[in-house]
Amino acid sequence: MFMKLSSIPVVKLPLVDVSTDPLDLLVAGLVLRMKQLARTSPKFIELIHDRAFRIQIGTDLGVARQIIINNGQIDTVAGAPEKADFILQFADSEQGVKTLIKGDPTAFMTGMQEGSIKMEGDFSLLVWFNQVAKLIPPKLPKPVKDKVRQARAFIKEKTGR
Repeated sequence: MFMKLSSIPVVKLPLVDVSTDPLDLLVAGLVLRMKQLARTSPKFIELIHDRAFRIQIGTDLGVARQIIINNGQIDTVAGAPEKADFILQFADSEQGVKTLIKGDPTAFMTGMQEGSIKMEGDFSLLVWFNQVAKLIPPKLPKPVKDKVRQARAFIKEKTGR
């Protein structure tokens, strides 16, 4: 028996103009997770309630993506169509991805001292971003965490990383 297409629920996702650049993909993914948290996490909702600002994450090579917080709504746009309130700029996408994934404040400090990471604007938004970063990783059930730990150990054993 065939089911009519009209009876299948359709989930419409907003289109996001994303390039194949690794940093752009990472930031776009962060925005998607933030959109989910804006519906499900009281802590995150508190962080975006009655706030309006733009954070731009990009590279010296011209890649840029803005994260837009507008009174509880999250959006993103490629490029720099409007002046951002805080700009986080990396020398290149590889450095940006590695630094953001690592999530280590000393990596940011080292990059700033070397001149490969630049920041400008409202530095309180860096503190805000760090608070949000703690909420981004999803909470995994213990059995899944155990499997992830096993997979990481296996990969480390086979690749030496």
